[in-house]
Amino acid sequence: MRSIFGFGKTEEVPASPAGASEKAVDSPKPADEQHAADPGMPPIFDCPPVTDPSTLQEIKALSDDEKKVFDRIKEEVPELIKDLPPVDPEALQFIDPEMPLDIEGWLTDECIARYVRARKGVYEDTRKALRKTIEWRASTRPHAIRPDVVEIESRTGKAYFNGFDKFSRPVIYMYNHRENTKGADNQIRWIIYILENCIRHMAPGVEKVTLAIDATSWGFSNSVSIGTAKKFLDVLGNHYPERLGRAVIFQPPRFFVGFYNLVSPFIDPVTKAKVAFVNPSAAPSTQGQTQDNNSSSPWIAVEDCFDRELLEKDCYGNWAFQYNHTAYWTALEAEFAQFKSSLLAKQAQN
Repeated sequence: MRSIFGFGKTEEVPASPAGASEKAVDSPKPADEQHAADPGMPPIFDCPPVTDPSTLQEIKALSDDEKKVFDRIKEEVPELIKDLPPVDPEALQFIDPEMPLDIEGWLTDECIARYVRARKGVYEDTRKALRKTIEWRASTRPHAIRPDVVEIESRTGKAYFNGFDKFSRPVIYMYNHRENTKGADNQIRWIIYILENCIRHMAPGVEKVTLAIDATSWGFSNSVSIGTAKKFLDVLGNHYPERLGRAVIFQPPRFFVGFYNLVSPFIDPVTKAKVAFVNPSAAPSTQGQTQDNNSSSPWIAVEDCFDRELLEKDCYGNWAFQYNHTAYWTALEAEFAQFKSSLLAKQAQN
């Protein structure tokens, strides 16, 4: 499952008090060593202005019954955010303690609507799920995870946010063959960090991310247990509902499709419908049909989701971007500092 979510093997390695150094595997080399002569392009975190709203993926409108649940939940927001738990002592080693919680800023109308849709408009399920996430955010502070904690997970460029798809959704690239660590907890923490970063940079009218997953080098020797994959899927489903736009898997080997069929029963049907396979070398006209009778996932053309000129060459596009850790990390640390500053300024005004 690593090629789907960028995880390594599920050996847990205790974090240091600083939370920054989970045990690394021997290979591959850091991205800076792979491209030593390349100064590195900075990543693209900011979405170009959306000049044509029709290019955005349509957000499903709430039904009349769902609107009633939405209105009821919104009235109960003051109650939902009362008596929040303190930061979990274990989480303290991973976060910036100066970062404000800002639950009110997170709990927007769009956020409530996502939970209503995800819980099929059932009031009790929606309220329970929303309160569960509010408590989770209060105790773990996912938005406040420090960059140095997850820096080791980024060194080889195995997973990172960079640019946007043709629907202005942030793109998370995942290259399983660049795996460099074994600690599942910190790997999941890195994916959460990436998601939080993507969400901060979504254009108005955009709510979802796209995964661009290179499965070319996938094999059973570098996959993880179903338990680890399920743990991440639980975080995604419970605390980031309605956030996945598309998971596009490039060049999946036939045995990968078979492996996917083994784990797909653990994936929510709505999420599973968003998984797509791509053969980048095939003509677009041949991609519309399922190419494996044993797979229920559709095969799509690259152009269905991406502009090839803005898709990395390492993921079968034409964009000459190559991951350089120094360049990427400089930009990411600057982004985190700016985000922290904006939250502190907002807190000072309230």
